Amino acid sequence: MSGAARLRRALVGTPLAEAAGAVAARVAETPELDAVLARAPDAVCLGVARAAAASPDGARLALRRRGLPGRLAELDGAFAARRADELARDAGAEPDDLEAFLDELRLLRRDETFLAACADFGGLAPFEDVSRLLSAVAEAVVRRALRAASRSVAGAETELAVVAMGKLGGREFTYHSDLDLIFLYGGGVEAVAGASRIAQRLISYVTTMTTAGVAYAVDSRLRPSGNQGMLVTSFDGFESYQSQEAATWESLALVRARAIAGARATADATLARVHARVFGGVPARWPEIADMRRRVEAERAPDETRGVELKLGPGGLMDVEFLAEGAVLELGRRAERAPLPSVPDLLRATAGAEAVSELLEDYAFLRRVESRMRWCAGRAEERLATDARLPAVAELIEPGLRPDALLARLAAARKRVRSAFDAVVTARTVRALAPADPALR
Repeated sequence: MSGAARLRRALVGTPLAEAAGAVAARVAETPELDAVLARAPDAVCLGVARAAAASPDGARLALRRRGLPGRLAELDGAFAARRADELARDAGAEPDDLEAFLDELRLLRRDETFLAACADFGGLAPFEDVSRLLSAVAEAVVRRALRAASRSVAGAETELAVVAMGKLGGREFTYHSDLDLIFLYGGGVEAVAGASRIAQRLISYVTTMTTAGVAYAVDSRLRPSGNQGMLVTSFDGFESYQSQEAATWESLALVRARAIAGARATADATLARVHARVFGGVPARWPEIADMRRRVEAERAPDETRGVELKLGPGGLMDVEFLAEGAVLELGRRAERAPLPSVPDLLRATAGAEAVSELLEDYAFLRRVESRMRWCAGRAEERLATDARLPAVAELIEPGLRPDALLARLAAARKRVRSAFDAVVTARTVRALAPADPALR
């Protein structure tokens, strides 16, 4: 049986079947790709079929790539973890031509993301490994862009570090995530101009539209003073601000900060000193965290008539993120036991693995729904719309899952998450976390 026929057969009777014909036709146009898929394991065929059918626009570009057949042969159960390790060691080639270099960054992101989706939707890798791979891709792009930007600014020998926040900081990236970045530099006022030019150029290299599209959107608003402040901050200035002036929301954001490029050792040392001063012994911040959460819900997720607010709504991803970050503010040094500043690692380090096991199961489910929603939409979204895409999202969560069953599972998971959040803010301690009440299941 041809590869095209196998892809079409893999989607028979599913909500993705309607798009299977177009996917199979593209595969049939490329004999090498068709031959690879004709003899590929069933999981690889299923992954390619589901990834391509659920996101036709992205698949149209991915399936035309000359190197795709050879890369598909690499797909196995260890692919995501193995490729993440390879990218962590990869320095990238020295760019000779800027336009070609910018396209290279975008093609790296596009190719690796499509392969990650194939491994994900084919059941070859758990989403945690896929998320680490997507994070490694983003970090590789930032490292290459920083190196090129530094070389392009004449006379700027500034010590500059790129610090990732949020999902990238915790290596919990998903499809179509933005890069939350801040830039720290060494030196006095004489270094500001050079550091600013490098940071601005890095952002331009990553965000500018080329014939290959955009690599990533960049959000640098988490820097001190947000959009009103300078793009770059000195190591000393950052340490002073975060230790003495930062608002609670800024301290929460700092919990998942991680240096990913440039002067990482200096940035790591700065972050460690700030953490030692800011984190720990402040349980009184839980009421403020609860108030922040209520304001977010009121202003940005006032109702769910148009869909399910996976991140901002009650019991959404933000509840779990605030619990993890608030736990670090409360218990401080316990967080040093976390392998990464990820939400699961931080909660296990502060509250204990057994106490948060059910909460993290719900968190993982919400993240999987978010990832599939974004893949189907082809862009970053936070609301799961109850529209024509919902059956495809449900199918990518679990073959044969009905949309109404997905919504019921989401409602139950969010109810348990909100119960955990309420328990902590009421008791003013993350130690209030315990296995969920069976009545809430």
